[in-house]
Amino acid sequence: MTPTAMSTTAHAPDIDALAREDARRLRRELRRRRAALSDARLAEHNRAISGHLLKWLERWQPRCIGAYRGLRGEVDLTALTCALARRGTRIALPVMDTRRDGRMHFHEWHPEDRLCHNGFGIAEPCPGAPQVWRREMQVVLMPLVAFDRHGNRMGMGAGYYDRYFARRRFGIHRPRLIGVAHGLQQVEALPVQPWDVPLDAVVTETGWHVFPRHGQATATLQTPDND
Repeated sequence: MTPTAMSTTAHAPDIDALAREDARRLRRELRRRRAALSDARLAEHNRAISGHLLKWLERWQPRCIGAYRGLRGEVDLTALTCALARRGTRIALPVMDTRRDGRMHFHEWHPEDRLCHNGFGIAEPCPGAPQVWRREMQVVLMPLVAFDRHGNRMGMGAGYYDRYFARRRFGIHRPRLIGVAHGLQQVEALPVQPWDVPLDAVVTETGWHVFPRHGQATATLQTPDND
């Protein structure tokens, strides 16, 4: 009797599914490491990172900065943004769009403003805060789960920042995108998708990591660490 041929196509691995599972595992592991940081170590990192950023921002003096209010484990920029706002810098924070899934906008925030909490438990400007448009921001400080030596960023997986800062919306005029992270969040290489938006730099407790800006001159982002 002739053996029945086995079909290999039915059992071929789904490469996209494997890549997604790898990304999920990496995201879980890095979030676990970040969550393991003690309150004292978090405070130390917050001070160091805010100091690096303040030194650069005081020198460049952008008129409008996008920032964020994060969850525990993410770098806390509250003190930095309060100090900048009191010096006259406009501060914009992200607000999740409740009518369009996966979308967000930026709205103006002042230190005296009350903040509301979205469905993820993240503080954001309350309804009625003026919207800040993409091209008004010269710098955006972005949270992340992981980054690599090429400036690729891994977020929480929902794609909010990648959609908002899609290159087609800005051309060459998008703001400087600065990742804010703990040093333990750096990895050798991240998987990259066509829609991923690369970072211009990342600031950690040890200093700056500056990356070539894709398709543009690389010498324009000068930091205190690379003069």
